[in-house]
Amino acid sequence: MPDEPPSQRTWGGRFAASPAELMTRINASIGFDKRLWREDIAASKAHAAMLRDQKIISEADAAAILEGLDQIAAEYERDGVPERLELEDIHMTVEHRLAELIGEAAGRLHTARSRNDQVATDFRLWVRGSCDEVVDSIRGLQRVLVSRAEEHADTIMPGFTHLQVAQPVTKLASSSKACRARAAGPPVSGNIDTPSAYANAAAANTTPATRSATGVRPRPGAATSPRATYTPDPTPGYAQA
Repeated sequence: MPDEPPSQRTWGGRFAASPAELMTRINASIGFDKRLWREDIAASKAHAAMLRDQKIISEADAAAILEGLDQIAAEYERDGVPERLELEDIHMTVEHRLAELIGEAAGRLHTARSRNDQVATDFRLWVRGSCDEVVDSIRGLQRVLVSRAEEHADTIMPGFTHLQVAQPVTKLASSSKACRARAAGPPVSGNIDTPSAYANAAAANTTPATRSATGVRPRPGAATSPRATYTPDPTPGYAQA
């Protein structure tokens, strides 16, 4: 490593020498956050478009940035993300490559945003995309379970609860519990309000109880204090898998 810190560092401009090799290794996160490269490029393209539309950067600079980011995406898709420890993370890795491709205009991409903005935005996009993948997998599982349950609607099998054998149930009842993952709708946050009432321990609910009975909502005037609410629902809980 050269004695002088590389010019792409976001810190260390007043130091005469580079950090110790150990510090370089423990400070680098590129080995694992490189998986955020798609999110980082997508967020940077959206940011560049906003800067252009707000006339913060010129049309020419925005066009160069967007074209450069597309080229980087193609390189990473084809060859993978290079792991240079001195560039520390995926954000600096992308920005450094962009500067190599388009020169001075690359520095204007960082206008009006911080590194914290990038970390939070990239991670949020990655989590949302990962949730979508899980939801797609759950939907596939649900389709298979429904298909198999229809074939064995009257097949008796042992139920299980707390790792112990419980009451006998049908294959249809067993499958209905797995289907209550409710993959439809926004993942995680959208399902927080999904009522857990009448989920039952081992078998489906055969009474006309409604699963929408106890959605949790903030109490007026006390955002952190929940209260249970009841919304009439003519559909029995048994059918709301």
